[in-house]
Amino acid sequence: MDPQLVTLAVDAPDRSAVGPPVYANVAHVSSTPYDFRLTFSLLSTSQDGRARLVAEPPRAIAEVVFPAGAVDSLVELLREELDRFVDEFGPPRPSVQRADGNDAGNR
Repeated sequence: MDPQLVTLAVDAPDRSAVGPPVYANVAHVSSTPYDFRLTFSLLSTSQDGRARLVAEPPRAIAEVVFPAGAVDSLVELLREELDRFVDEFGPPRPSVQRADGNDAGNR
């Protein structure tokens, strides 16, 4: 049996049954041989009495499991949207650092 290439065009989703959006300022990515798990979290910070920035542990607010075969398309969509954003508004500020120390905007 020969596998056939199937093209599927997907329009914008119907958001009428989805709740309000959630805000996340941290993302963690892990994978298995079959899928990728994106965990979005909220990191809260405050200042102590000595004007030091103190971060609490991030609070996970949403998880999305994505099939491994669709990750390239997701990355491409995010890159295109970021390029449009930069063209319209300039580079996002402040710059965000990845946990490994690399600048997330310089990839």
